[in-house]
Amino acid sequence: MKCPRCYSILTVVEYDGIQVEVCSECRGEWLHAEELQKVVEHHDHVLSSKDLASLDAVSKPVSIIEDKDRDILNCPHCETIELERFNYPDTTALVLHKCPECGGVWADKEQLEKLDELVEGWKECLQQDTTAYAPVLKKIAAEERKEIDRDVSISRFGFVNAVLRKFCE
Repeated sequence: MKCPRCYSILTVVEYDGIQVEVCSECRGEWLHAEELQKVVEHHDHVLSSKDLASLDAVSKPVSIIEDKDRDILNCPHCETIELERFNYPDTTALVLHKCPECGGVWADKEQLEKLDELVEGWKECLQQDTTAYAPVLKKIAAEERKEIDRDVSISRFGFVNAVLRKFCE
């Protein structure tokens, strides 16, 4: 396969235990659809689903892809299909290109490494924030529990309401 940016031949290398194809000239990286999934799974191990949900709740857009900044790249696998640009994750400045046909992803030079750094930074900040805001979060959770208790209380017996709450959660 040829690089979609400079048309050099892509060579297979290993990255985080995953085989990706790299351009020896521009250092861009091609990941087949299943290879990107493996990278995502690696990051799922770095951040738990609870951590990811917390990040989604507080993340703010950092970069928006502008049509005027658009470069046209064709899929190295499908050859005639134009790659679509997207931010990964949705609210970062990391712009990747994805083939709508085969699902492969093109990452320009060092973008996979930047993604690793981004995830590690999130993990570190999330742990610090969790420690700092734990008392406030516990208070909010207690208030939500009281509200649920009011909404779900159909019996005058507390244990019946507790059983019903378990089914509602």
